[in-house]
Amino acid sequence: MKKLLPMLLFAFSAIGIYGCSQKEYLSNVEEKKQFIEIITASDEMIGIVDNNKEIERFVKQLDIESWNYMEQLPEDRDLAYSYVSYEVIDEPIFLQDETQLVHMSTLELYISSKGEYMIRDFDQEVETIARIPEKAGRFLNAPEDLELNKHMTAKEILDGWGLDFYVPNSDIEKTDDIENVRYYEGETSFTEEELLKTSKEQKIQFYGADKNTLLNEIDDISEIAQYLNGLALNQWEYVDNAPNPIEVECQIVKFMLSRDGKKELKEMYTQILYKSDGNYYIKEIIPGEYSVRGEFITHYRVSEETAKYILSYLELSIE
Repeated sequence: MKKLLPMLLFAFSAIGIYGCSQKEYLSNVEEKKQFIEIITASDEMIGIVDNNKEIERFVKQLDIESWNYMEQLPEDRDLAYSYVSYEVIDEPIFLQDETQLVHMSTLELYISSKGEYMIRDFDQEVETIARIPEKAGRFLNAPEDLELNKHMTAKEILDGWGLDFYVPNSDIEKTDDIENVRYYEGETSFTEEELLKTSKEQKIQFYGADKNTLLNEIDDISEIAQYLNGLALNQWEYVDNAPNPIEVECQIVKFMLSRDGKKELKEMYTQILYKSDGNYYIKEIIPGEYSVRGEFITHYRVSEETAKYILSYLELSIE
C-alpha cells in the first residue's frame, strides 16, 4: 500500500500509518536504528550522523510544524545539501512475515536568489516541497555544526544491518543499488494483536453518500481485522491528480483512542469511496491533529472488486 507520510518523519520514526508529530518522534528516537548521510551539491559525502541524540537535535532544529508547503520549487534556486536518511522499519503493521526492512528518503536544501530556504523531502513514491523558517535553513546549511561520523560510509552501515530495502511488488529482494531503491508493496496482513497495539478500542462506521445516516458499525477487533484484510491494500494505486468525488458511493470513518491519554475515541481518518469515468477511487482524509502537515488528503484508485467489498458492509450493490 502506498501510504503517505511526511517522508522525513517516516524515515526517522515510522510510528504509525496515521502520521506522527515531532513530539511523538522525539519520545521514541532512542529506540530507532537509523542514520543520516550528508551530501554536498557537488555530490561529496561529508559525513554521517549516527548518534540518536544528535538525530533528535536535528529534528528539533527543523521546526517542521512551521513549514510552509508549496506546489513546486521556484526556478531561481540552488541546491545546497542533501540529507539522506535510512531507518530500520520494524513496526508489525508495516511488515510481512515479520521481516524487518530499511526505508530511505532524501531531504534536499535549496536557497533561492532572494535568500529564502526551501526543502524538497522525497522518497521513491511521494515528495513534499516547503519553504522553511530562516533558522531551520541556516541550520541545514551548516552541517559542519553536526556531530559527524567521518569514518563510516552508508554502504558499510547498511551492510552491517544486513537487511533489505523496500522493493517493488510482493517479492522482497536484496538490492545494493541504493540510488534506485523502490518500495515494498507486499500483501498487508492485520492481526488482532497488532491492531490492539495501536489502540485498545477501535471502531469503523459506514455511511452512505454523506454522514447523515449511519448504515453500519463494527467495533470488535476481530471484525475490524477481517475488514482491513479484505481491502487488498497492496493493490490500491496512489493517484496524484484524481478526479473530484462527484458520484459518492459511501464514507468510512475509523476511530481509535485519543493519543492524549484520555479514554475517548477520536476520528483517525475518513475514506470517501466514489466513482468517476468507470473507475473507483478513495479519498482519504486524516485530520490535522494527526499529521504534521495539517489535514492530510490522499487519493487512491481501487478495483471494482474492492469497491464491492466495501459496499457489502453497507448491504448495498453496485449497478
